[in-house]
Amino acid sequence: MDLSTLKVILPATNDNPVIGSSASLDPASSAAIPASSAGIPASSATIPESSSSINLSSSSAKSSSSAKSSSSTAPQGCPVIKYVNGGASGNGHATRYWDCCKPSCSWQENAGSNLAKQCQVNSSTLISDPSSKSVCDGGNAMTCTSQTAFTIDGCDNIGFAFAAVPAFASACGHCYELTFTGQGKYETKLNHKKLQGKKLIVMASNVGGDVSGGQFDIMIPGGGYGQFDGCSDKMTNWGDMRNSERYGGLLSDCEKSAGYSGDDQKIYEKRKQCLTEKCNSIFAKDAEAKAGCLFLADFMEAAGNPLHTYKEVECPEVLKNRY
Repeated sequence: MDLSTLKVILPATNDNPVIGSSASLDPASSAAIPASSAGIPASSATIPESSSSINLSSSSAKSSSSAKSSSSTAPQGCPVIKYVNGGASGNGHATRYWDCCKPSCSWQENAGSNLAKQCQVNSSTLISDPSSKSVCDGGNAMTCTSQTAFTIDGCDNIGFAFAAVPAFASACGHCYELTFTGQGKYETKLNHKKLQGKKLIVMASNVGGDVSGGQFDIMIPGGGYGQFDGCSDKMTNWGDMRNSERYGGLLSDCEKSAGYSGDDQKIYEKRKQCLTEKCNSIFAKDAEAKAGCLFLADFMEAAGNPLHTYKEVECPEVLKNRY
């Protein structure tokens, strides 16, 4: 089953937003984008001009952990990843974003009783009221920085993250195993090749009408704001990113700086070094956000828009506890 066959577009409004990160790439500017991830939007599909609404009841927002499954192997110390029989699977690519907006899965009408956490402006104090307005709509609710990407000691070549997925019924709280192919959607550099075989277990905390089938928009601090920016005026303990690429963020800045042609090893090293320095500088006062940003530099090899295969899995406790 491919995610694209399940799409039910939710209304993209500020009153009931379903786009956590990114919105459309301006078609007028897309022709000027080089064949790389620089300048590519965190979600590269455009938002439909109109859509029909859908309310998800608690019965339709079940976590995938309740489904029948089969187990995969995992290194010692890692959660056992169990595939969901008949679950969604296919091919796609991973993008990145962090706009600080309240996740769409924090709204009851989108997730029923399977609500994602939401935090106050400091991104650490939880807000329990699901009707709280997003910072991107003048409210005080935003994404918790505990939902940044992370690794576990002893869990080799497997990372964990939250993501926005294509908008379809019951997306909230479902999990997927992404296996990277070693190639990129817009270019294939040594960064992408070094990512081959690594796995990323993602949990859907956001859905978006601009996210295409098979695409997972990974939550990475510094990954780009997209259309909505709830960070710049709120996250006063973060450095200034207003001059960074709105779609693609710090890594897109580093791709431009390192260039797109030449010695592959030098490009690889330059991109990783540049991103590491930016993460350490921008998020010097926020350890959680810095760790999430460095995840892109280290675990993800500073690879922009990598291709992957995906399978739906039961959600491991390490993700459910942060969701």
